[in-house]
Amino acid sequence: LEVPVFIDSEMLSDLKKLRGHVRKSDNMVLLLTPNILRRPWCLVEIAVAVSNGIRIVPVEVQRPGMQFDYPEESFYADLLAGKVLDPAGHDIIVRESFSLEDVATSIRQVFTLIALPYSPHKSSNVRRAELQDILARCAVR
Repeated sequence: LEVPVFIDSEMLSDLKKLRGHVRKSDNMVLLLTPNILRRPWCLVEIAVAVSNGIRIVPVEVQRPGMQFDYPEESFYADLLAGKVLDPAGHDIIVRESFSLEDVATSIRQVFTLIALPYSPHKSSNVRRAELQDILARCAVR
């Protein structure tokens, strides 16, 4: 990468380059926010990371009024039945050479890991400690 940190929401002007950016990463910090598992490009990033052995660090963003719902079996059944993504989202997954089964398997692998908390609304001391834990889980290849 040209920069030490790649932030998909800020530094990606061409979605066609997404896979390459993920493959070149040492770590993928996955911010667990509501609806992340319903966003097709996020699912592509997860599948690319898993299929390329990129370390994924799940981080649950915890703040009042916002809660990530961890996927249960009904989520996976709905995903595989085509009920999670709209047709355009499904097309993105397929166009990126993944199946819904690939995506489901990748998501399951992510959640074999314990998510770390990050609380943006808490004191700087708490945030600093949480960030140190997140960085400690990251590694350079």
